[in-house]
Amino acid sequence: MGGNNDHVKRLRDVLRRLIRAIGLLERGDAACCGVTLSQCHALGEVAKQEGLTSGELASRLGVDPSAVTRILDALVQQGLVRREADLSDRRVARVVLTVPGRELWSRIEETMLERSRAILDRFPPDRQEGILQACEQLVQVLEQEGYLLPSLDERRPCRGQD
Repeated sequence: MGGNNDHVKRLRDVLRRLIRAIGLLERGDAACCGVTLSQCHALGEVAKQEGLTSGELASRLGVDPSAVTRILDALVQQGLVRREADLSDRRVARVVLTVPGRELWSRIEETMLERSRAILDRFPPDRQEGILQACEQLVQVLEQEGYLLPSLDERRPCRGQD
């Protein structure tokens, strides 16, 4: 099941362009709100599930724990998150959004939704569901192939680095 070589090359080109476009789109969304892209991703994960530990956040972001410490330090300094001691284990710090952090995440999320709506509206209504299903299937395949794993140490090595 090697796939048509022209299709494989087209998919590679489309994925490369898509990844770049999404990165630029997200970077612009974050920059307009005064945070870095990494900080924006961290805010999003904490907004999805408040009370994460630094290690849990590192795993979800797919970055090294020391990188998360730097990201969180900056967000704490900006007053967007705070670390709270875990009630059952005072050695564990949990990350929660502050009111300004929640307000900022709400603005970022609204900007992302507006841009997503503008993109989706470029397609005829009768094709939108099919496009969404194809995108969801692509993400599912990428997850199954191990390309979207949350942890750095679980990612597949590059060819020749086994």
